[in-house]
Amino acid sequence: MLNTGVNNCFKVISGLADRTIPSTINDPNFQNIISDILAEDCSDVSDDVHDNMCIDSDHNSESEQNVSESDESETDSNTDNGDDIRPSKFLYGKNKFKWSVEEFASKNTRTARHNIITKLPGLRGPIKQFGDTARPSEIWNILFTENIINEILVWTNIKIDSFRHKYKNHMQSFLKNVDEVELRSLFGLLFYSAVFKSNHENANTLFATDGTGREIFRLVMSKKRFLFLISCLRFDNSDTRTERKEHDPLAPISEIFNEFIENCKLNYSLSSCVTVDEMLVSFRGRCKFKMYIPNKPAKYGLKIMCLTDSRSHYLFNAYIYAGQNTDGLTLDHTERKFSKPTQSVLRLSKPIQGTNRNVTADNWFSSIELVELLKKKKLTYVGTLKKNKREIPQAFLPKKKSTVGFTQYGFTKDLTLLSYVPKPNKAVLVISSMHNQKGFDNDVQKPEIISYYNSTKGGVDALDEKCSIYSTGRRTRRWPLAIFYRLLDVSSVNSYVLYNSFKNNETMTRADYLKSLAFELVSPELETRFENTCISREIRSGIGRVLGKSKNLKDTPVYEDKLESRKTCRICPPKKKRKTIYQCKLCGDPICLECSRKICSNCFGN
Repeated sequence: MLNTGVNNCFKVISGLADRTIPSTINDPNFQNIISDILAEDCSDVSDDVHDNMCIDSDHNSESEQNVSESDESETDSNTDNGDDIRPSKFLYGKNKFKWSVEEFASKNTRTARHNIITKLPGLRGPIKQFGDTARPSEIWNILFTENIINEILVWTNIKIDSFRHKYKNHMQSFLKNVDEVELRSLFGLLFYSAVFKSNHENANTLFATDGTGREIFRLVMSKKRFLFLISCLRFDNSDTRTERKEHDPLAPISEIFNEFIENCKLNYSLSSCVTVDEMLVSFRGRCKFKMYIPNKPAKYGLKIMCLTDSRSHYLFNAYIYAGQNTDGLTLDHTERKFSKPTQSVLRLSKPIQGTNRNVTADNWFSSIELVELLKKKKLTYVGTLKKNKREIPQAFLPKKKSTVGFTQYGFTKDLTLLSYVPKPNKAVLVISSMHNQKGFDNDVQKPEIISYYNSTKGGVDALDEKCSIYSTGRRTRRWPLAIFYRLLDVSSVNSYVLYNSFKNNETMTRADYLKSLAFELVSPELETRFENTCISREIRSGIGRVLGKSKNLKDTPVYEDKLESRKTCRICPPKKKRKTIYQCKLCGDPICLECSRKICSNCFGN
């Protein structure tokens, strides 16, 4: 503006030099001569001034357009010529990032190439071997494979061996090693506790015999055995854990966790949109990477970064946050130079890069840097932006006088920036590389980008809610066990999504599905206990009722009352060395009179 004024002064002086100037200012011809000189370049001055003003003003809403047109008409009336004054077509951020007010793509164009997906969502990989139908336990076994079960078996039995020596009587039944059938039945009981919403209920009430307990728990195993197995669950080699922790803070659970995530990737193809967000696993014990997130219901816990399907809420990829520099563990040296949120999205989205899918995330992840990186990897992005990003023009930021519903767009060749005012004094900033045109959703009365973001942003939150509604998590001070409980919850959600993907499977609610899954997991153990004559007649009768079997327990072989020679009682502590000539009529084991009880023939027959 200063340079323009100086140039105009020179023009006036040069014009005066070429003309006959009146001797005094009071001369009547003085004013006419000066007006003629200034009118020659008046249009150039007016264009410069109004271009600078339009850069800082808003031109994307109808009301603002009306105000600018009236202002221009007033300006034109004050000028001597009728030159057309146009608003600026570009807006600039604090770092001079350039946004166009006009769209680059025509509204009549077909679907953009970056929005076309070639891989259809649904089943894939090993799970397709079942054809058109599969039972819940078969699907669950695809996610919790034999490798995972065997890994848990090995280290759990080693822990049981170390615990057994702490008891005086090493021969007690609840101290024996666990096998695969019994371990699966333990997981089945945990799923039953999730369905009954009794995961935090005391074990004494679950195994109560006064009619208030859950009978299925007593039929599968004893209370002592249930609590003992949970306390002995281990997922890695404790002897090498210290060495592995130097490079992997998640050593106690990382092998099981990573293998489970790989199984989730192998058996499902995602839909067109995925969601990236965090999940907090409730935990208040001792852990160096325990997080505090005040806006989460649990507030304290372990943070898991997740990538889920936005529609089915299937967990596809995840990792546990274990402190600084853990977001970029699987990234190369160049990718680790980016910000932590960018590293997190790049790490989670690696399995789907090149598929033209869309990633939706909140403003903690969003940045122009991330959107451009995903664009190079053939992924689109939709997410809210924080207002402190330097690429955002001043006109897009919240204003006190903005009207509710005010919408403003900014475009580049690959990006679209939207500012929307949902409430007074507030504005929502959304960045998208999926959308390249203005659009409005009449169903929700909001811009199309806002509507799409709202419909896809809740993938991880919905998964977290489902895990909380039917949760297997029990109170524990061991963080690996807390993570394992969450893996069981996620496996129930994922397997239910896979179950519904089969064409000929019976439609059922998630609660009924969990009951079916739990029953199929405990059934082999129930079969074994039903045939075991050492189990009490009451328990075996209950098992027969659950399995639908009416076996006559009178057919059980009955042993004689006395032994040929005195033997040590099986139930008494070995320290007593109590000898007896009596034996149990059902199992034939030696038993003293103190450890036995008499029943009449009528009760025995029943």
